[in-house]
Amino acid sequence: MNAADLPGPPSRGARFVANVKPLATAILMGGFAGLIAILTFQAMQALQHLIWGDVAVGPARIALTIAAGGALLILLARIAPTESMDELLRDTEQPWQRSRRTITVTALSAIVAVAFGGAVGPEAGLLAVVAQCSAIVSRLIARDEAEARAISEAGAAGTLGGIYASPPAAAAIDGDRLTPSRFASLIAAVSGFFVFLFVARTVFGGEGVTAVPLPEASAGMAWLLVVPAVAGLVLGVAFRLLLPAAERIAKAAPRPWIATAVGTAVFAALAAALPLVRFSGHHELGEVNALHADGEWWQLWVLAGAKLIALVLCLAAGWRGGEIFPLIFIGAAAGAASAALLPALDPAAAVMIAMAATVTVGWRRPLAAFLLLILVVDGAAALPLLAGIGCGILVNRLCFPEQGVAPAAVPAGAD
Repeated sequence: MNAADLPGPPSRGARFVANVKPLATAILMGGFAGLIAILTFQAMQALQHLIWGDVAVGPARIALTIAAGGALLILLARIAPTESMDELLRDTEQPWQRSRRTITVTALSAIVAVAFGGAVGPEAGLLAVVAQCSAIVSRLIARDEAEARAISEAGAAGTLGGIYASPPAAAAIDGDRLTPSRFASLIAAVSGFFVFLFVARTVFGGEGVTAVPLPEASAGMAWLLVVPAVAGLVLGVAFRLLLPAAERIAKAAPRPWIATAVGTAVFAALAAALPLVRFSGHHELGEVNALHADGEWWQLWVLAGAKLIALVLCLAAGWRGGEIFPLIFIGAAAGAASAALLPALDPAAAVMIAMAATVTVGWRRPLAAFLLLILVVDGAAALPLLAGIGCGILVNRLCFPEQGVAPAAVPAGAD
């Protein structure tokens, strides 16, 4: 072969296409994922309202409804195993190896978990639905595994950017770092966020846009913030210790359905006694502020502990979903309880520092926690937020030095 037969350097047009294509993939697939996420989320909420209605229900109805949800989860698990949120994120690295049946059953199971009152967030269901859509898109346009991976990762980032209402947090969720290599993930998350927000506001009247309300701020003694900070840290550590223990117990069950049945039964009894432990907690934060206004500090302490137990039970028993929104609720309840017990505390600062501490320790992603809370908390107080994050990082390093951050996927565009 002579020199004339060798391929020449790529043309300027080919180089331009090669440089622009990853960015276009991130924008288009991220926006598409945001659209699918908001439509799926609204379908989840509609099913939830259909099942529970708009009026308060009694303990027997709560227990029976949750039991029915657990029965559906057991039936779905007989079709195929399901995946946790961390597993769904990890699978974006190798989307061509995903089992379509597993992803489908995971999506259905996560929808059931949200609709029937599970104490989990909707992220797992949204990620699974978008994963199926990403697989369809990949089969249509992806020419190789790298393009399929880019589509899958952009879909995940766009989904989380929308539901978290914080594109930087969605991009930083992998390895808890926001580096230049995550640029494509950030672009996809921004695209997904804007599409999610636009559709939520124009079609659904703003329903679905994440916002965390704080109680009204007042003058307070700053040194007393150590109380809600410690409370948040203790709850975060409790979650980190209880969830692995519960998962080990569930895995030791003779049959997987036994763990789901037992966990569902205990959760149903707990929810019948304390209805506020149901659901992700996002829409119930107003109840936390109302209990604080009424001075019900002991109810708030009980609620924080019960919600923690409910979250652990659901995750260990196979109620697929995310933990971030329940952890925000748990931290908010602990902060509000502290402020109700100690009138000299600034309620807004107390809730802020407790939420930050709980989420930082429990979620294992300090940077993502900061980027999420700073954007979604109404009137976020910077100093209590930073103090809670800093205390959470310290506790993570002292108590869980070997665990690091939660595993997730390689960001879109990374090598």
